[in-house]
Amino acid sequence: MQSCAQIAAPTGGTPDTSPPFLDSIGTIPLNYSTHFEGDKLVLAFNEYFVLKNPKQTVFFSPNIENEPEFVIKGKTLTIHLNNDLKPNTTYTVNFGDAISDYTVGNALPDFKFVFSTGSFIDSMNTSGKVIDALSGKPQPNVLVMLYENTQDSVVSKERPVYYAITNKEGKYSLSNIKKGAYKLFALKDENRNFLYDLPNEQIGTIDSIISLDEDTVTSYHILSLFTQDYIKQSVTSKKFEYPGKLTLTFARSVEHWNVLHTDSVPLSYTKSEMNTERDSLVLWGVSLGKEKALLTITTDTSTEIINVYQPTPKSLKEEFTFKNSGRSIDKKAPLSIEFNRPISSVNQNLISIIKDTTLVAIDSVSFVLKSLNLYFSKKEDQTYKYQLLPNSVEDIFEFSLTDTVAGVISVKKDSYFGSFTLKAFPKNDSVSYLLYLLNEEGKQVKSQKFMGESSVSFLRLKPGKYALKAIEDVNKNGKWDTGDYYLKKKPEPVFFFPTQIEIRSNWDLTENWKL
Repeated sequence: MQSCAQIAAPTGGTPDTSPPFLDSIGTIPLNYSTHFEGDKLVLAFNEYFVLKNPKQTVFFSPNIENEPEFVIKGKTLTIHLNNDLKPNTTYTVNFGDAISDYTVGNALPDFKFVFSTGSFIDSMNTSGKVIDALSGKPQPNVLVMLYENTQDSVVSKERPVYYAITNKEGKYSLSNIKKGAYKLFALKDENRNFLYDLPNEQIGTIDSIISLDEDTVTSYHILSLFTQDYIKQSVTSKKFEYPGKLTLTFARSVEHWNVLHTDSVPLSYTKSEMNTERDSLVLWGVSLGKEKALLTITTDTSTEIINVYQPTPKSLKEEFTFKNSGRSIDKKAPLSIEFNRPISSVNQNLISIIKDTTLVAIDSVSFVLKSLNLYFSKKEDQTYKYQLLPNSVEDIFEFSLTDTVAGVISVKKDSYFGSFTLKAFPKNDSVSYLLYLLNEEGKQVKSQKFMGESSVSFLRLKPGKYALKAIEDVNKNGKWDTGDYYLKKKPEPVFFFPTQIEIRSNWDLTENWKL
């Protein structure tokens, strides 16, 4: 019988949680040295280490023209500068979390190596946070840049003097800056050239020039990133399905639209359906009248001609189907059942509501596009069954339900819901605000508009945690508008209520908000 020994790491003992640290023996020059005149930096560490993607993670501030070379040998990192450094300048080599130990991967957090070609180390600093202008969420991996040239166009023409990259929390810190006045920018640099030169790049700045000197107590700035409104309206996709469903997707939202044949005759269709974002239009019951048609699509800002081909006929048997209905409903609301295509007719005699074993009278039936609404008397905290027999519902293509649809719903008690009232005190009484109540996933639950000092209420809310967002609707068009840096147009201000709102059953909550 034979066996082989297996090589494994020794077990037991205290886990290694310490990152590498800089060893003064062998490091040339020492961290925070002055009068540097060399062409390379030698950084010695106390243990073997890994340097992750230095071309993407390690950067010099102020910026240097040529790419440095990183060479690791044993426990030593040598950086060949490949640049002529400026005289009397403090340089910071920002490593972030790029250095970690070789065996376990413990990262050396926010490591910086600082040296000066002059007689002292510059000591000015500024810090802050970068957020998305609309969502307010922190933005990681964003360039934050300082320029000595304070002209507006500098961000598109010159590389910054100093820069940093935001961390996972959107925070940034620029240190060892020389005294002076600077223009501050945040940039989501899509092509990594340190210039604001692409229309889809996000940018943020502040109105004032920041001054850094001995009298500066703190320098902290929040920068809001936005993308200018550069997308031109167009039909980005089209799909025509048998027997007559035409779907048009647009590059941006549409307020008004029209579809004509090129001879100006309106396109024949039965129903139209626009999504919530208003960037997708479905026309139901479309009749082209020929194998191929040229259609003129007109929107608020564009006119475009598209080709549409008659789809190949196919069987639609069993394709008209029930999609969903809620498992619980409000006592005052109808039972709403959703189908996959617009409804044309309903046979109420083939629909039943049952409580225990007793039939419940259906007061009325209505339908809007694909939604069937059943109205009947309901009692709180009770369960009802519903049943739709075959042929009870027919779609606009004259296809009927072929299977029985059945389900169970419960009626919530009035005491299950809570309510929330906001007393708003805006600084400017003449400005219109859009107020949004958001759930824990950040999705909009309800919205209202107000102007001036107002009391705004949201009723019959499900218990849970909510957030509140307000948009200063400067142009009063009912939606958030982005900015344009070169037109000196700022994105419309967005405010977030500072604390989470917790709604409890049978509870009325009131909060004050100074905007």
